[in-house]
Amino acid sequence: MLYKKYGNTGETVSAVGMGGMRFDMELPLEKSAELLHYALEKGINYFDTAPQYHEGKSEEIFGIAFQQMPRDKFMVSTKLMPERITDAADAYRKVCMSLEKMHVDYIDFFHVWCIRKMAHYDDAMRSDGLYEALLKAKSEGLIRHIVFSSHQQGDEVKKIIKTGKFEGVLLGVNILNFPYRWNGVKAACDSGMGVVAMNPLAGGLIPQNEAKLQFLAGKNETPAEAALRFLIAAPEITVALNGFSCREHIDTACKVADNARPFTKAELKKVKDNLGEGATSICTSCGYCDCCPKNIPIVKYMQIYNDRVLFKIPEDKLQEHMAFQHQWGLLAEDDSWAEACIACGRCEKSCTQHLPIIERLKDLAKWEKPLNKK
Repeated sequence: MLYKKYGNTGETVSAVGMGGMRFDMELPLEKSAELLHYALEKGINYFDTAPQYHEGKSEEIFGIAFQQMPRDKFMVSTKLMPERITDAADAYRKVCMSLEKMHVDYIDFFHVWCIRKMAHYDDAMRSDGLYEALLKAKSEGLIRHIVFSSHQQGDEVKKIIKTGKFEGVLLGVNILNFPYRWNGVKAACDSGMGVVAMNPLAGGLIPQNEAKLQFLAGKNETPAEAALRFLIAAPEITVALNGFSCREHIDTACKVADNARPFTKAELKKVKDNLGEGATSICTSCGYCDCCPKNIPIVKYMQIYNDRVLFKIPEDKLQEHMAFQHQWGLLAEDDSWAEACIACGRCEKSCTQHLPIIERLKDLAKWEKPLNKK
């Protein structure tokens, strides 16, 4: 197993982490807990969960396993959303509930969870709020490091990094979205923070579409293995967080870590070229279209359209896909919707690939039309 320093904390963590939201919930909790034991045997020492994972059962599964694991051999991470607490006392109580569920005396990394827009960060930092409770818990030895998780774009993540309030960050970054997420990764790394990458396989899209994504892979590896290698071997990434539902998944990730070789510039160029090949298909996110008089985030919308092109999302799933993007994904920070397009043509005139942006925005507007625009 490859090990790395977690930022400036002095902690040493495995380059592969185990996330707690991919268990087979048809199995008894004790059976799922055995996976943590196996992961530890394979050298994984970073375990991440949250109170809501698997309808509240994930922390319980962790607790079953942790009672039989030497406490000095593993590190545990969990989370709280600012919007799910009423005040600092409520947050502190929920920290204690996590400790009790997982049968541990302290939590190594506690996340301000799921910052999707700056308003969520402001909510966490308010007086009598979540961050205040975490500071209290840390002063009492219940938490060792306060960190945060974000679904924001790189430039937005950098604003939080610059506050100096956190020691690490959990980001949704993978081999498909790194061109527009990597500046946040680099900013965190350069500031001395640990960087944990979630969704390394794009929520399962990569292994489910390996034939279409074969260009990701090097010699003697699958696209999924290449995606794991991209993060595990990257010096800017501390932990590649994987959800495991069986021992074979653990074996695969650990095998990649044991033989991790960073992507070369040529390999990265190949990935970027393939993701952006075809003047009428995939947007390369160059950003020249950022000139909309209606402030429509065109680059983000074109990335979402990429998903349709790359993964052939069926018509009956497009509304669900758009809902996710507005609540959790690329569009969570934005108030302008695709329907605001006035077809002025500025974006298309600026597009170096001559993409039919106006037509794509019309399609996107249809997909998001049924959504509640709050």
